[in-house]
Amino acid sequence: MASILSRPIKIGRMELKNRMVMAPMGVTVGNLSPASVAYFAARAEGGAAMVFCNIRASLAFESGEHSIYLNDETEPLFRALAERCHAHDCKLAAQIQPGDGRIGGPSVRYKVPISASACPWMHVPRMRCHALTIDEIHELEEDFRRSVQVALRSGADCVGIHAYGGYLTDQFLTKRWNTRTDEYGGDLDGRMRFLKELIAISKEVGGADFPVIVKYCPDHYLPAEEGYRGIEEGLELTRKLIECGVDALHVDAGSHDSWYLAMPPDYIQEMTLQARSAKAVKEISTVPVLTHGRYSDVEKGESVLCHGVCDFTVIGRGLLADPEIPNKLAEGRAEDIRPCISCNEGCIARSYALKNATCAVNPICGHEIDGGIPKAKTPLRVLVVGAGPGGCTAALYAKQAGHEVELWEKSATIGGNAFAASQPYFKTDMHALLSWYKLQLAKAGVPVRYGREANHDNVAEWKPDRIIWAAGGAPIMPKSISGLDGYSVYSATDALRNLVDVGERIVMVGGGMVGIEAALHFDKMGKQVTVIEMAKKMLPQPMFKMNGDLLKKMMRESGITFRTSTKLVSVDSTRTHTAVTVEGPEGEDTIECDTVLMALGFAPTSKIGDTLSDICPVISIGDAVETRKILYATTDAYNAVLGLENPETIDFSDKG
Repeated sequence: MASILSRPIKIGRMELKNRMVMAPMGVTVGNLSPASVAYFAARAEGGAAMVFCNIRASLAFESGEHSIYLNDETEPLFRALAERCHAHDCKLAAQIQPGDGRIGGPSVRYKVPISASACPWMHVPRMRCHALTIDEIHELEEDFRRSVQVALRSGADCVGIHAYGGYLTDQFLTKRWNTRTDEYGGDLDGRMRFLKELIAISKEVGGADFPVIVKYCPDHYLPAEEGYRGIEEGLELTRKLIECGVDALHVDAGSHDSWYLAMPPDYIQEMTLQARSAKAVKEISTVPVLTHGRYSDVEKGESVLCHGVCDFTVIGRGLLADPEIPNKLAEGRAEDIRPCISCNEGCIARSYALKNATCAVNPICGHEIDGGIPKAKTPLRVLVVGAGPGGCTAALYAKQAGHEVELWEKSATIGGNAFAASQPYFKTDMHALLSWYKLQLAKAGVPVRYGREANHDNVAEWKPDRIIWAAGGAPIMPKSISGLDGYSVYSATDALRNLVDVGERIVMVGGGMVGIEAALHFDKMGKQVTVIEMAKKMLPQPMFKMNGDLLKKMMRESGITFRTSTKLVSVDSTRTHTAVTVEGPEGEDTIECDTVLMALGFAPTSKIGDTLSDICPVISIGDAVETRKILYATTDAYNAVLGLENPETIDFSDKG
């Protein structure tokens, strides 16, 4: 029996072949281009029932230099995208965004952002936004009308109206940001007026039965008494949207004031709040309900459909990780779906940094126009050293290219340092990725030699033509600190791998991401944890805001003792007693503990790989070169394989 995810369903007059829809996630900075057409089209080819293409409605008030905007130049590209979608029985939806408002930058007309009212600018709260005049609202609506007209004549099957997440339309809808006293403010009907007029325009252009979908947040999951929307008003809004004639409701959660709810990082493993809101909407809705929330995990997708949460699953990041999710599910190959790890690093973080997006586990994402992995002209004998994400990716791509490949891993498990990173209770998504690597390596016929540490003799005996050195980084244990060779001093990664006894009282040395995640893990286990960090704040290295905000919230809610501006002076550790001497703002003091865990980062190992260069060319990638995120290890792996036959041509630069 076919998965419920694979069953057809209608939105108004429009029949969709399954219940998996691609979320409006573009990857290229700037307007529609051949590369972005290839990116969207790959998801249509992969079996999505519908692809949302995100489009900016107007350039009259806000800059559109980083967004897709339909004009004479891009209309042929949008038409080409529609044709490629339709060739795979995939619908194309134009999700049209009226504007950013208070969450964006200054208006092109004013020195401050526009908004529904003169509310505080999110990034500089002491400054007030420009409240759009009625004439300006009408100007914006006419630009919206033009965008709908261009989308329809170019082949769009429906229109999605962007009204969620604290963006401009949601600012009109929400009491916190809309304090107008004219017809566009006041009660809910007044605050809905702008959105109602956008719906009416869409129906006027497309016809009464033209499918219109509204994406909105019934619940901001922030205090309603502070003007945010709670679920009761959200359900009233839902009823009024249905009365306006919308054909489907796309339910989201949160706003930019709690943005990690909208794009949950890997720290949220439970079912997302979108499901809670969608279920409440579904109970009263007479039109189909779409929602998202990590439904590339098809078990979760099946669950929300079976439990009446929604009618469609909307997949964003998951389809960046694997464009073939719907096809693989339909073919009975769910185990081959490459898992998204919800890291946000390759997609959303890069978009916010105005770089072309990609995917940490699928470096081909955003580069579909380049054609993927070409077949090797001269197949080589390739040894990959290290079975972390970079090494596994390199081995799979090299095998796909037609090379003879073997993968050596000195430990007994796939994953490298990512295996340790997957151990905290809030990182279980990573387990799925490591299991996927193991299965795909077996299916591809790549031998994996566990417990084999590369040295000159055994590598020379294997006689490789190329070595990809993906051995990662080694934990830093500064020799200048006395006592680090003591009885109960270990690396945080060994502790996370359950290779050591941590006792009940832990001192974590290093308040970077590894140290904090490990500390939270052991705190959850009931351990007494103290984290010391030399810098003036924990997490001194920059993190993507969405991830960092949630991690800091978890820190505040933990029982961990955090000590900043504090350095480790020495460790005194024997079988019966362990203590550390630290120096902080108040001078030196001693912390009694059972275990000292070191989380001071990782030292590159590429110099070890270089000692093998007399055997054959050695290409070092990932943390073996520089400690960075998984995104960079897998991207390095992709570039390394592309250049295996001509290593001198390999370009490891950031192409974003």
